[in-house]
Amino acid sequence: MNVNFWSVVRMMKAFLPILKEQVAAQIVNISSVFGLIGPPGQCAYSASKFAVRGVSEVLRHELQLAGSGVGVTVVHPGGVRTGIARNARTAAAMPAAEVAKLTPLFDKLLRSDPAAVAARIVAGIEKRERRIVVGADSRRIDMIQRLLPASYWSIFGRALKAPKD
Repeated sequence: MNVNFWSVVRMMKAFLPILKEQVAAQIVNISSVFGLIGPPGQCAYSASKFAVRGVSEVLRHELQLAGSGVGVTVVHPGGVRTGIARNARTAAAMPAAEVAKLTPLFDKLLRSDPAAVAARIVAGIEKRERRIVVGADSRRIDMIQRLLPASYWSIFGRALKAPKD
């Protein structure tokens, strides 16, 4: 929570007075696809990313009510092809053999090109989009969650258990 949520809040509080002095400005907060869904085993991470989403939406509404020129965008990226999974604290605490077993899964799930993700986020900021869901995986997850808000995991859980060819 300190890194994923409170740092976002502290940065908004620090920069908001400066941004309010501008004709137009944009706050961009990075949540995650796990700020849209709550997968098993990701309780703390998901909670922090849902919190980023919530605080961003509240601030956006408050700024709109105040007639401010400051907009708020919340970004929900899916699997971006970076070293984040291999370099996470949980990976560092795992035996090397366990990390090696998971590496193909990370490679399969982390598909989006970082440059394409960055370009999509910049395009969204330029349009002052309020919500940016980045990556085909995130868009599918978002759609399923919206259609089945209380039972989406029945679909995701089956997909994870499906036999692999």
